[in-house]
Amino acid sequence: MWTNSRVDSSILAKPAAIAIWLAICILATMFNQTVFGVFAGFVFLLTLSSLLWARASLKNVDIELTIGQIGMFPGQAFTVTRIVRNRKALPLLWAEIREPCGEDDPASPLADVIVCNEVLVDQEEGSANSYKVYKKEYERLYTLSFVRWRQSVFFKDEWQATRRGIMETGTVQLRSGDGFGLCAEGKTYTFSVPKRIVIYPRFAPVSALGILNDMWDTRSENDGYLKDRTVIKSVRDYQPGDAARDVNMRLLARGQTLMTNVFETVTPDTILFVLDSGSFCDRAPDVFERSLSVLASLIDELTRRGIRISLMTPASKWFPETCTVPSSLDRDRYQMLELLAAAARDDAPLTAAAQLPTDEPGRIYIVCADIDNLTVPPAVSLFPEHKVVALTAGETGEGGGTLRARALFDFERTA
Repeated sequence: MWTNSRVDSSILAKPAAIAIWLAICILATMFNQTVFGVFAGFVFLLTLSSLLWARASLKNVDIELTIGQIGMFPGQAFTVTRIVRNRKALPLLWAEIREPCGEDDPASPLADVIVCNEVLVDQEEGSANSYKVYKKEYERLYTLSFVRWRQSVFFKDEWQATRRGIMETGTVQLRSGDGFGLCAEGKTYTFSVPKRIVIYPRFAPVSALGILNDMWDTRSENDGYLKDRTVIKSVRDYQPGDAARDVNMRLLARGQTLMTNVFETVTPDTILFVLDSGSFCDRAPDVFERSLSVLASLIDELTRRGIRISLMTPASKWFPETCTVPSSLDRDRYQMLELLAAAARDDAPLTAAAQLPTDEPGRIYIVCADIDNLTVPPAVSLFPEHKVVALTAGETGEGGGTLRARALFDFERTA
């Protein structure tokens, strides 16, 4: 249905060239050059009809782009569907769809449809001098062979997410023209809502017990919950291994069989993770990616255990202001993963005016490269009266003051 060839207008179909052919035809007729006049007249009519057809070809034509899955993880495949609707009585003899893209986007089509164009752009040097240089621009190019009158054409291509990141398609250019390929016209379509693809950090096997132990020296079988011994929810038959303090003494005193109290469970205090992207500026990109992978995995693990998690990230390209996702047991964790997908090492640092979530956390973890390169303000001024721990991707350092440090990668576990 589609290929990735490219069609551009011929110089013969330019308005100036058409006028020249008309002038040649008239002059040849005046000087009795019949053969030459017929040839010039034929070329004039051919190029004029090509120009008129091309200018009418994209009227009442629109395009729609649908992404099968907006959020995904690296390695996942998904489908992108495009619909070209021709609402007029004339057919599209051919049509090109051009979508601007980057050289290394986080997701790309499996088919070979990416082309590179070199364009001249002005390069300023100082205030007085400027010169032109060639710049590479990339685009995805699809060509439809034929679209009949009042027809809608659907076609799909398979994509794959390759790395963490966010990409958007806000505009698409549609081109068409005459059947001889002499003249082509383009029309740019701007989507009211840009089509966004979000690739989350890759999940890694992690153990969150270190964080749970920080909160209340819990054991893995508690699964992140704590028994509230002041509230007895029910009783059950005694089973070997039950703690003696859990036996219901009132029922035992009445001469009934051994029964074990079942207590109400409560969740621990809220956890706030703070991402200090700027501290990774001097680190290798793979260290930053590994840190985000561990952080995303910890958020997923703790959320599944019923722990209330909040996330604070600095302003980035995709989120121009400091973002805080407040804690909620029923909140979709993918909101936090989207913030991590947008993170970059050159993000602006957090400021002391950053707002904590409404549900204030009991413990705060700052994810950073190391404790000596923190770009967030000192923990005491940014998060007063909170227990703050730095999860570092390098050496833990001394920290100083009340800021304690732990190695982030210690939470990883081998499969």
